[in-house]
Amino acid sequence: MAHCILIFSLLFLSKTSWASSCCGQSPASFTVLALNQKLSFSTGVTYLRSQGRVYNESDQFYIWESKKREVRSVLVNLASTLADQHQIFLNTNLLQGHYSDPLEKGSSTNLSDTLIGYTYEILPEYSFSYWKPVVSLTAFLNLPTGHSIYDRSSLSEGTDVTGHGQTGTGLGITVRKVYFPWTLTLQGRMIRLFSKRFERVNVSDFNDSSLAFLIDYSSSWWGLVFNGGLTFTHLSERTIEPSLVTSGVSQNFNILGGIQKSISESWVTGLYFSDQTLLGPAQNTILNRSVSLNFNYNYF
Repeated sequence: MAHCILIFSLLFLSKTSWASSCCGQSPASFTVLALNQKLSFSTGVTYLRSQGRVYNESDQFYIWESKKREVRSVLVNLASTLADQHQIFLNTNLLQGHYSDPLEKGSSTNLSDTLIGYTYEILPEYSFSYWKPVVSLTAFLNLPTGHSIYDRSSLSEGTDVTGHGQTGTGLGITVRKVYFPWTLTLQGRMIRLFSKRFERVNVSDFNDSSLAFLIDYSSSWWGLVFNGGLTFTHLSERTIEPSLVTSGVSQNFNILGGIQKSISESWVTGLYFSDQTLLGPAQNTILNRSVSLNFNYNYF
C-alpha cells in the first residue's frame, strides 16, 4: 500500500496548482498504480489561497495586500489495472473560486479539464534488484471540460479559470524505486495542447510540462507514512490571434509535504500541503498555498 501512496499525494496536491499567469490547472503528476489494484477510487477536498503574482517581465514576487483569491475543489480519480503491466486512469475536479478586492467580489463554479491516461510498465520488477527501478510510460488525452482563460470571464485574476479548455495529447514517464521503508519516485510529462478557436480569439498550440521528484517514508510509528517532494511546472509561449499577442512562458516550483494513515486494508486517508512561494525562480504566474484532505479506496 505504501508504495503507491506518494503517487496519489502528488496528484491530489497538484490538481489545484495554477500554472500560468491567471490560467487553469496544470496537473503536475498522474496516477500510476503500484499494487495491481483492480480498481482504485480517490476523492478529496482542497483549499487553496493565492499569495501574490510574479509578472512576465520580472522574477519579483508581488504579495497581495488587498486582493483575496481562494479556490476550493473536489477531486475524483479512478484508476484500474487491466492486465499485467497495463493500467488506465481518469481524473477531474469540481472547483469553486472566490475573489474579492476593495472594488469587486464574486464566485464561480466550474469543472476542470479531464485527464485520461493509459500506462504500460516497460520495466517491471519481478525480483528484487538493488539498482533496477520500475519504469512506466503513460499516454495522455486532455479533454477540454474546464473553463479557459480565453472563455468569457467574470472574475479578476483568473479566479473562474479551471483548465486550458483545449484538447491535448502527451506522454509521461514514471521511475520508482523502493528501498523499504523509503520509496523514491521521479515523474515527468509533457502534454501538447492543440490550437483552438474560442469565441473572440484563436489560441495556438503550446506545451504543458512538469517534472517531479518525490520521497516517502513508511514509519513504524502508528503506521504513518510521511512524504515530501518538489515539482516544476512549465507552460510554453502561445500566440493569440488576431492581435498576434504572445503569452509568455509561465513556470513555478512547488514544495509538497504530507502524511497518510491506512484505515483498513482498502482505505487510506491523507493530509497534504503545497507551497509555491518558497522556491524560485517563478515566471508569469500566480503563486499559491494549499491544504488537501483525501481518501483512497483500493479493490484487489
